[in-house]
Amino acid sequence: MTSAPAGEGTSARAHAGATDVSALLAERYGRSADQEGRSRRQMWMVAAACTAAGLVVLVLISITLLRPAATARDVGFAVPDEAQVRVIFDVTKPADRSAVCTVEALNTGFGQVGLLDVVIPPSDGPTTRHTVAVATTELATTGVVRECALLD
Repeated sequence: MTSAPAGEGTSARAHAGATDVSALLAERYGRSADQEGRSRRQMWMVAAACTAAGLVVLVLISITLLRPAATARDVGFAVPDEAQVRVIFDVTKPADRSAVCTVEALNTGFGQVGLLDVVIPPSDGPTTRHTVAVATTELATTGVVRECALLD
């Protein structure tokens, strides 16, 4: 009788036993080694897609935050009569750009009683002070800058 070298029979049985165990586990839990490989590839593909989407979002946020803007700060107001209100405000913007600011007059119930768009031309410095008179339809109790935006 010919016998196999000492290590061959044992490793063949171990391999057959491992296959049996894999088949038993796949049958019991419904997943094979082939399916695990596909699942792992799918996981990496989803992770890569999420990473790419995250990078796109970060780039868009960076572009938005780095874009120059025009901002206004209310300094004061005066109501000389019931036909107008004078609004004093500071505008900060790039010195070489023009902006438009919307100034509104409000009554005691915060209803709008006057509105004026003011063009702010390029200036020597980034912050400039402006005083404008807004015509009103009734007595205003305050005047504020609603918003400012850069002109193209």
